[in-house]
Amino acid sequence: MKKQFLVIGLGRFGTSVANTLTEAGHSVVGIDNSEDRIQRVSEQISDVIKCDATDADILESMGISDYEAVIVCIGEKYIQNSILVTLLLKEKGAQKIIAKAGTKTQGRVLSKVGADIIVYPEKDMGERVARSLISGNLIDFLQVSDDVSIIEIPTPDILVGKNLIELNLRHKHGVTIISIKNRNNQIIAPPDVNYRFAKDDILTVIGDNKQLKKLKFTDE
Repeated sequence: MKKQFLVIGLGRFGTSVANTLTEAGHSVVGIDNSEDRIQRVSEQISDVIKCDATDADILESMGISDYEAVIVCIGEKYIQNSILVTLLLKEKGAQKIIAKAGTKTQGRVLSKVGADIIVYPEKDMGERVARSLISGNLIDFLQVSDDVSIIEIPTPDILVGKNLIELNLRHKHGVTIISIKNRNNQIIAPPDVNYRFAKDDILTVIGDNKQLKKLKFTDE
């Protein structure tokens, strides 16, 4: 399902998020107040706008509430702008606000003014955030190598009430459940092969990227 995202700030982090979402077939609008950055990414992102995101009237005209999520990627040196933009986005009815922060203190402030999720720059974090947005049931994503990734997902309905022996996921699909977090936030690692999955469990799964992509925990 195609989703629509707004990326504010087209530095390395913002461009990484925007590119990954675009490559996955989603609609991305990128905005920045730097003409150089706009020119640099214009061939990669179909819809880029040069403007000042701290202008409330501009944000108002963009229909903020229509976006699946808004990712605020303004540089840490301009934390005041990031705070103001986050506050304005909240006022304009943004569904989900993801804001980049340079320090834990900045992150706490951004959370207080309306950011739903705070991310801290690290290697490949842009791709990690983008992939967590692409899949509605994907909680987290970590690429271990070029071929192997770890994902965190809610327990699919088809697994509820079954155990690892019955499912035989490693043999059938080439993936392994490495931990389970139950409704009491207890971590079961490694999982007991006789444990029967509950609806509220959170699963951490490792496997080959191709297998993870092909694997669909549905009855279809």
